[in-house]
Amino acid sequence: MTTWPAAFALTIAVEVPLVVAIAPAALRRRAALDAAVLNAFTHPLAWLAVGTFPSCWTEVELAVLLFEACAYARITGLSWPRALAAGGLANLCTAALSFLPWP
Repeated sequence: MTTWPAAFALTIAVEVPLVVAIAPAALRRRAALDAAVLNAFTHPLAWLAVGTFPSCWTEVELAVLLFEACAYARITGLSWPRALAAGGLANLCTAALSFLPWP
């Protein structure tokens, strides 16, 4: 099983660049900072929730996706389609990575 610090580092390495790529040029710095801060908030909560209730993995991932998309729209200033794309793509990628065998 992967440790939380390793999983968090991978999440940051994958999600921040994806969110930045989706953001318009004028908001890219803000998107990078917001993505890092949001993941620092949501990742430990999701890790704890899934560790406690493994059968709720899908619900936890969906809640994180929606929370982050709302934050990208309301805080970062992304349009709703971009915010949903950023939250969806970033979380889909890291969720898929969680199924890979890790040392």
